[in-house]
Amino acid sequence: METLEGLARAWLDVKRVRGIAPSTLKTYAVQLQRFVGWAEMQGVTDPGEITTDLLERFLMMESNRPSRCRKGQPVSRASVHHTLSVIRGFVAYLVEKRRLLRNEAEGLEIKPLVAAFRNPPSRESIATLLDAPGSDPLGLRDRALFETLYSTGIRRAECARLDLGDCDRLLGVLRIRKGKGGKDRVVPIGEHALKVLVSYLSLGRPRLKGRGPALFVNAKGTRIEIRAVTEIFRRWNRRLGLDPPITPHLLRHACATHLLEEGADVRSVQEILGHANIDTTQIYTHVRVHRLKKKMDRIDHRARLECPQE
Repeated sequence: METLEGLARAWLDVKRVRGIAPSTLKTYAVQLQRFVGWAEMQGVTDPGEITTDLLERFLMMESNRPSRCRKGQPVSRASVHHTLSVIRGFVAYLVEKRRLLRNEAEGLEIKPLVAAFRNPPSRESIATLLDAPGSDPLGLRDRALFETLYSTGIRRAECARLDLGDCDRLLGVLRIRKGKGGKDRVVPIGEHALKVLVSYLSLGRPRLKGRGPALFVNAKGTRIEIRAVTEIFRRWNRRLGLDPPITPHLLRHACATHLLEEGADVRSVQEILGHANIDTTQIYTHVRVHRLKKKMDRIDHRARLECPQE
């Protein structure tokens, strides 16, 4: 009989083959190991013994687990949501392999994430960041990096993995290869951002002696690393005194929110962001509506009714 632990390893192997990023796979493994270990403590080692009640009790335990990063406070709701996503994927795998008769994770819900989701940076802060880098080679690169992330909403890792051939200047699109979940997609890049990117490719990258296929390179001419992208943002946040600071993920958040505010439909935004589930994209819709509500609350509609007609 296959144990939960053995099946968990098998599921992770499937994810690995499908091209899941190593860092994401590591997170999956940690969360799944926590569930398997806890289930064994409850006397459950046979996957057929998994029940909805068992999963609910595990998520309750997770919700109250002290966080190492939050000074003893419970883990964030986002962390619990991610754990639930991993559990759902694993349980679906058990059903697919006929180790579980029905999907016991169906119907499991956690309070929506909207309240915990950070608002995007102000348009003024974003403009300050985008306009800050100079015309030296690294400045051209940083500006192109910022403009690309904001215009396309791609992830930090996806940006670092871009190759020269992934930029189609004629069509004005970027090809994202093996994004989250190992899926490819094509995303549009705005005209202004494309001009900045072309300027970097023409004047900045050659002076950095860029080698190989990498689109974005470091001072040594080799592919920029993912953690280096974060460091670039930190450096400019400190230099400009941006408070709250802008991160690559918040630029992605701002891209999605601004697209929706300007009339893009949710399905299109879902495709651009590369979300497997439209529920994830809906979070940005909730944030947009919340911001609109705050604006509406400042308007005295009754007073407007009482204004004389011109």
